[in-house]
Amino acid sequence: MAVRWAQGFSGAGVACGIKTGGQLDLGLIVADEGVPWAGTFTANGAAASCVHHCRSLLGRTTRAVVVNSGNANACTGQSGSRAVTIIAEKAARAVGCLPQEVLVASTGPIGVPLPAELVVGALPRAVGTLSGEVGPFATSILTTDTGAKTAEADLGGASITGVAKGAGMLAPNMATMLAFIVTDARIPTHLLQPVFTDTVACTFNRVVIDGCESTNDSAFLLSSCRGERVDSERWERGLHDVCSDLARQMARDGEGATRCFSVGVAGAKDEASAVALGRAVASSALWRAAVNGADPDWGRIVAALGSVDRSLDLAALNLSIGAVQLLRNGQPTGLQKDAERVMQAKDFDVTCEVGAGTASARVLSADMSCDYVRINAHGSA
Repeated sequence: MAVRWAQGFSGAGVACGIKTGGQLDLGLIVADEGVPWAGTFTANGAAASCVHHCRSLLGRTTRAVVVNSGNANACTGQSGSRAVTIIAEKAARAVGCLPQEVLVASTGPIGVPLPAELVVGALPRAVGTLSGEVGPFATSILTTDTGAKTAEADLGGASITGVAKGAGMLAPNMATMLAFIVTDARIPTHLLQPVFTDTVACTFNRVVIDGCESTNDSAFLLSSCRGERVDSERWERGLHDVCSDLARQMARDGEGATRCFSVGVAGAKDEASAVALGRAVASSALWRAAVNGADPDWGRIVAALGSVDRSLDLAALNLSIGAVQLLRNGQPTGLQKDAERVMQAKDFDVTCEVGAGTASARVLSADMSCDYVRINAHGSA
């Protein structure tokens, strides 16, 4: 069954001409009325103009989100800022709201001026094709992704719908991609931002593909309150499930990826340390290359852990790939052949028990293949 927007929202995806060959490259989400929203954004100092625009609107209600793919509109100076202003103004006119009620997002190559006239020219067509179907919008926001990424949660009388894109330049420092989450659950508005911030931290912020942070990372949560009242804990679990699902889809679709793996760290002194250790392994080019070849070279994992924890206690270290333990209290078990068989799978887990405390965390990543180099040697669409 096709994924649909939550009550109170509609969406569209059309071709505006930024991409060649008539590919969908302009997405639009419209709320029936002004709705509260929450957002998280890249911490990159070279953040795109659209990121600055959306940050400035936090705390207001919103009616529309305009997203283009094929051009990041980042590092484009004053022309980039003008393009965002023009798009917000024209979208507001097309939807029937104020420019301050329009959020803007872009994704694609950095440093290329955004042809705002193409976006503006296609907005009436986008408004005219708004529907409850998520598919066209989900396709319109893709760049090097191999397919659309959607997720939903049924809360019983209310729902959550999520759409995301992301395959490269995925490194934690906000949300690592573009994500658009809408809900119709009747939940208190004051919960939106803190709950979303916490959810992003333990889902989208736990994905590392290449360690390269984007200039355009943005994640949005919009709430229409058109559905039934839902217990806040149930809603939070649903939001976590949707974001976690999208995060795993991005990891599996990493540029050139053939395998997805998770790095679980247990026994860390605190959660921040556990996350840092997990990210070190997940972003290690040496280990990711080994994953591509299904080579259980655990020395690369240990080296990555030690690069973060200078006081790593090797005598307390246990390391497993799947259910195969390769290190027991710092001593090799010699079970590489068994671990190699585990690594033939499309998905597998790495577990590192560091024996420094009780905290744990899990980070998602993917292997590094020759295709990753090929894709990035020629830029992204």
